[in-house]
Amino acid sequence: MRNAILAGTALLASGMLYAADDIKPFDAKVGLWETVATTQMSGMPAMPAMPQLSEEQLSKMPPEARARVQAAMKGIPGVGSPTTNTSRSCMTEASFKKALELGSQQNCTRKVVSSSSSKQEIHIECTQSGATTAGDLTVERVDSEHAKGSMTANITMANAGVNPKASGGPMTMKMTFNSKWLGADCGSVKPLE
Repeated sequence: MRNAILAGTALLASGMLYAADDIKPFDAKVGLWETVATTQMSGMPAMPAMPQLSEEQLSKMPPEARARVQAAMKGIPGVGSPTTNTSRSCMTEASFKKALELGSQQNCTRKVVSSSSSKQEIHIECTQSGATTAGDLTVERVDSEHAKGSMTANITMANAGVNPKASGGPMTMKMTFNSKWLGADCGSVKPLE
């Protein structure tokens, strides 16, 4: 179940990185960029409760196993309460073009709603492994050193063994992000391809 949800989320996000003819180049500085993204999911079907282990039981586990168990006890990140992640990317002119160009990928259809050097609006629908994901992405250039955006997607697990009636309908993922340019030198961060 968890893998199907993450697959649906990854499916939408990965669909954002392919080519289409009607995307305009994004006007921003090349170099090292930092992105802070906040994600929240809702509408998840009820899952069996993870058994709780005592501190004594946890202390007897190897550190790697303990970390995995503690993460599982917390549940799926972004479900219910928002999770925030920070990442860094090295963006070249080719990286910007490729990141905003959407095109053919198996099991996906995309529609560029609008595209300019300062704003991109894209609708995408994908089906894979029983998950159907439909969503909208907006990316806005604040200035040459700042960008922001949002994405909302509905994920339906019709063929993944999940009863949509039990979950109250499709799951919804909402993400907002802010990106800022850190400098022209990417250091050890490889360019985004």
